[in-house]
Amino acid sequence: MITALIGPSGVGKSSMAALTSVNTPVHIVDIDRKVKAMSMFQNALRAGSLTYKEIGDTISEDGLAKRLDALINDAKPARAPRGWSNFANYCGSLESDPAAKAAGTICIDSYTQLALHARAHIQFLKGKSKFVWDDWSTWKAIWTETTTILIDYCLDQKKDLVVILHERVSEKPGNQTGRVIVQQKPSEKGGVVTTREYQGTMDVRIAGSIEGAFGLEFGSYFTDVYALHVDIVSGKPVWKCRVLPDGQRDLRCSFDVKGVADWDPDFRKIQKGA
Repeated sequence: MITALIGPSGVGKSSMAALTSVNTPVHIVDIDRKVKAMSMFQNALRAGSLTYKEIGDTISEDGLAKRLDALINDAKPARAPRGWSNFANYCGSLESDPAAKAAGTICIDSYTQLALHARAHIQFLKGKSKFVWDDWSTWKAIWTETTTILIDYCLDQKKDLVVILHERVSEKPGNQTGRVIVQQKPSEKGGVVTTREYQGTMDVRIAGSIEGAFGLEFGSYFTDVYALHVDIVSGKPVWKCRVLPDGQRDLRCSFDVKGVADWDPDFRKIQKGA
């Protein structure tokens, strides 16, 4: 099973992956650096049903004052960020890491935080603090390649994969968008800036938190895409996992859930269909 879990903070994405996955142990690539601090995970860690590799380092190695100066002046960061390199190097060593080798499920937690590391890395290599048009093709390519590499590894090693990411609102031209006005203006630093103004009704979509086109397309790489949310029932929170499309999210489920859209956030119940 190759699954993406999406949803805002606090809806139980990490808990669902860590504590309810069918194939155990679950090995978390902990980019958010929170596994060791979460009390609900401690029993699973002691029992060995949950392991993790924390990917350390800050988003930027510069101090806050220097970082603000670089952002304002669109300048290259003074020191190379290490977060993306740490993640990439660890992915290259998964086959030799005993915890990853023993795992039945690999969980990447989260793509949201990993995106910040990737952006910082690209900005350093480009020598700029802001993205320009050409950077977005690089951005999409690296996410496509990263996702397919992780999927290929898990399929080859007969492991499940769970990728966690937050969500964002994205407006997309729909059937009611009648015309597009394209304007080109000189930029302050030379060249031309192209803007598009859509006339008509836009479709509001819920996309993955990764910016650009990949945030809308990521679901096509996964066999299952679930959205977690919290309902308030009689004044109390109830955690739920939606597995069927809701008109805004491209959700899918490869198991026979008998047409039931909302489930407890538990992989075991969803896969059994009961």
